[in-house]
Amino acid sequence: MKRYNFFLLGAIILSVCLIFLAYYDYLKDYGKSIHIAFVGPLTGEGAAAGRLMTQAIQLYLKKINQKGGINGKKVILKEFDDQNDSKIAQQQAKQIIDEKEAVAVIGHWYSSASISAGEIYKEYEIPAITPGSTSIKVTEDNPWYFRNIYSAKAPGQFLANYIKYVFLQNDVSIISEKAAYGSYIAQVFEQESYKLGMNVKNHWHYNNHDKNLDNKFEKIVDELKLKGKDAGIILLAVQATEAVRLVKLIKDESIQNPIIGGSSLSEKTFRDGFDNYPVSKEYPGFYTNNIYVATPLIFDTANEKAQQFFKSYQAEYNEAPDWSAAYAYDTVMILVDAIKKAEIQGRRETLAADRKKIRDTLASLTNLYNALEGVTGFNYFDKNRDAQKPVTLGVYKHKHSVSALTQLQIVRNPTEIAHFEQAPLNKQVLKINDKYMYKTNVVYVGLDIIEISDINIKELQFNLEFKLWFRFAGDFNPQDIEFLNAVDRIDIIRQLKKSCQSKKVKDIIYNVCRIKSRFRADFIDKFYAYKQHIVGVKFRHRTLSRNHLIYVTDILGIGLINQKNSVEKRLIENKVLSPTEAWKINRVWFFPNIIKEYSAGDPEYLNKLEGIVEYSQFNAVIQIKKDQLTLRGMIAYQYAKHIMVLSGILFLILTVIGLRKFPKLTWFFQVIFAFLWLLSGEIIFAEWLAENTGLQQMKSIIQIFDILWWLIPAFLCNVATERFIWRRLEEKIGPFPLIIRHFFSLLVYSIAIIGIIVFVYEQQFTSLLAASSVIAMIVGLAIQINISNVFAGIVINMERPFRIGDWIKISKFDEGEVIDINWRATRLRVRNGCILSIPNSIASESAILNFHYPKPVYWLWPTVYVHPKHSPVRVKKILMDALLSANQVLKEPEPFIFMTGLNEWSASYWVAFCAEDYSNKYMILEEVWTRVWFHLNRANIGPAVMRQEIYVFKGGQGMVLPNKSSSKNSKTGTLEPIQEFVPAQEGNLVKQDRLKNPFTIHSH
Repeated sequence: MKRYNFFLLGAIILSVCLIFLAYYDYLKDYGKSIHIAFVGPLTGEGAAAGRLMTQAIQLYLKKINQKGGINGKKVILKEFDDQNDSKIAQQQAKQIIDEKEAVAVIGHWYSSASISAGEIYKEYEIPAITPGSTSIKVTEDNPWYFRNIYSAKAPGQFLANYIKYVFLQNDVSIISEKAAYGSYIAQVFEQESYKLGMNVKNHWHYNNHDKNLDNKFEKIVDELKLKGKDAGIILLAVQATEAVRLVKLIKDESIQNPIIGGSSLSEKTFRDGFDNYPVSKEYPGFYTNNIYVATPLIFDTANEKAQQFFKSYQAEYNEAPDWSAAYAYDTVMILVDAIKKAEIQGRRETLAADRKKIRDTLASLTNLYNALEGVTGFNYFDKNRDAQKPVTLGVYKHKHSVSALTQLQIVRNPTEIAHFEQAPLNKQVLKINDKYMYKTNVVYVGLDIIEISDINIKELQFNLEFKLWFRFAGDFNPQDIEFLNAVDRIDIIRQLKKSCQSKKVKDIIYNVCRIKSRFRADFIDKFYAYKQHIVGVKFRHRTLSRNHLIYVTDILGIGLINQKNSVEKRLIENKVLSPTEAWKINRVWFFPNIIKEYSAGDPEYLNKLEGIVEYSQFNAVIQIKKDQLTLRGMIAYQYAKHIMVLSGILFLILTVIGLRKFPKLTWFFQVIFAFLWLLSGEIIFAEWLAENTGLQQMKSIIQIFDILWWLIPAFLCNVATERFIWRRLEEKIGPFPLIIRHFFSLLVYSIAIIGIIVFVYEQQFTSLLAASSVIAMIVGLAIQINISNVFAGIVINMERPFRIGDWIKISKFDEGEVIDINWRATRLRVRNGCILSIPNSIASESAILNFHYPKPVYWLWPTVYVHPKHSPVRVKKILMDALLSANQVLKEPEPFIFMTGLNEWSASYWVAFCAEDYSNKYMILEEVWTRVWFHLNRANIGPAVMRQEIYVFKGGQGMVLPNKSSSKNSKTGTLEPIQEFVPAQEGNLVKQDRLKNPFTIHSH
């Protein structure tokens, strides 16, 4: 039967879970989804870029949908393949319109495709954002198209100025396509070159759809080879696929002219385009090394969001992203945010209105103050709906694009620069297209962690030993860096002066230092995670602002380009964190970011807005967590909310059911659902807190869950003892003392509280014991009597001389029924209905008479007095009949009669019998006496009555006056001669021997 009940209850719970999940999924999907279209190259030569972008978009949407989507609506991405072809792009745009599902479009990749499809989007009024099309014509005269990247005008001007002022070259040659992207960059570059007084020696054009394109390229390269060094620096204003073919031809001809290009040369399509050539397999980067590219993003200079995106993308898809993936990620982020703010209906009948709301919301992102910070920086649009993103110059090293040693940055407010009129003369500031730009030095930074030790989480400090190196060109002194989380900064300065070594290779300077010091942990709030901590370092230059110095991650020197041997893996293999520390490395990041500090009155920054100076800061972040087995994080976030709601409901239902039916069975399911509720609740609250509260609030709320992990199991343990132990004991031996239950509960909760203090609040157990011992001594002296009562109560319950419900007599106290044994006293209900409380310490030291133990049967021995003239055999027979006729006298054990003695007036008999209910003792005696009287009376036997004879002694005569002269009706007749005698009350016996005429009364 028990097995049947178990399976029945399990089937009911499983059915409820399935119904709930099915109903939820039905409601979630029915009419509650928002569609977004992506259009890009999913097949053909540009498929690599399309794959990277769609994967990045899906990565972001996965995170959004796991959190409940947009206002409870799931976001669905539908992909369309335009093959980077303008005609196909227009066809795909029409298909999107015909399907009447997508509220917005992300795409296209080629500018020509975006321009062609943009006509459709404009006609049917659907908002579109391109993550990669740079032609100015994409957004020109099209209010429905937005660009989340700079226009082609920016890199064209940037490259011309870089060649002029950084490379210090005046001669250039251009190879460009006739398509929108390359032709516009070439046009802008050429115009800017003429303005700068540069010489455009050659300009070759080609048509992308030329059937003899290979012959065309060979002819261009042959002419370039003939020109030799006179051709100057070569600008490739072409798409990635054509760039691969051109670069191979140039390198194979051993042409030594420097090559520079636009963002297309930083795409994965270009980077991986040489992999199949034998020389590239033997020497990776043979064709790409030392090619300079103007790119929207280089990960070594990117912010912490970009570093997290890089790792998340790599973990999800097992390949590294490039800038196209990062820009697609930010593009969908902008779009999702706009959909949220627009509060669209998400229905077909409101599709046009929804698209209009989204378009207007996107158009409202017009400045830095309402911009969205993402992987690529701050996302907002100018009046032409073009994003304001910086151009970064990278250079290929071993097939990877890293930052060039000099970057150009826009001067936001020229008046903030002290002595601004002299700056251009000193070549600190350049003027490009009426915009001033800083000429900023780049310093490559790398760290090699040697050892992490002595981690003190209570003080949030640790020891760190590491090797630090810098690679740069120009003026930079490593001794001027300031470690912001160092405990002793002066000690580090001394180590920098002593340990740093320097060498110079051509124009590049290399400095390496070894440092060992104590640092503060959790120095970056954004990287705080549940039950994890941050160790590492962060530093900035003491005097040079970000306008003059930028730190970048030396991904080549650190080895970040090696996906098979990650930094985390190397640190674990090298045992930089000793196993004795009880911590293990979880993740590692190296990244620069920008910090803002007040100028402290520095004259150089007096013109700064609000006196705030921006510095480049480098961060080496190592996330560590306890090296222990844990169940936390086992539930995926997308299921956590449903599991939390369902487990909470079922837990409450089972709690109610368990009070009446199946108490033992329901307890097991209660345990399961309680742990599921805790596991899922932690995930939901931790994720929500990470986005909506600060670090301290997050720690406080998470601490509550840590406490619940101790209290809820303690509660369930007490419930288990109640259902599995105490109730079972009560069924066998009757009511169980509350003191034992309370003591066990106190013990369980005390263990839980100690666990909370030691593990949650991280207090030392030894110090806790010492403190508790002192407190226990003080409290013990104050309440020693109560303590003796408590322990006496425990001893009573262990020895069990009596139980609740027993009738007992303790020492000289009245007998009564035990109704409770609490912490202090044993309570009896005596026969008059009052409650008698006897301290446990007294009860444990006194003689105890238990009328219920070992059996609830007790003997009564009343004495019956009969005149001695009657035969004992006859009397015993009559008395036995009287006992057997009494209803409450037990027949087993059999009652018996004893004759106990004779005297001058009676024969005495013990009437011995057993009864069960001691509380009815006097009722039973009354019935027995009634039956005895009835049987004796029927046998003409009356009870024996004591007779009295009075002897009066007067004076010393010794005279005895018999009681003959007195009247039979006068009881005091004999007393008449004695004047001093005062008759006593009837029933009193008086002895008097100190009167004037003494006398004595004897009765017998």
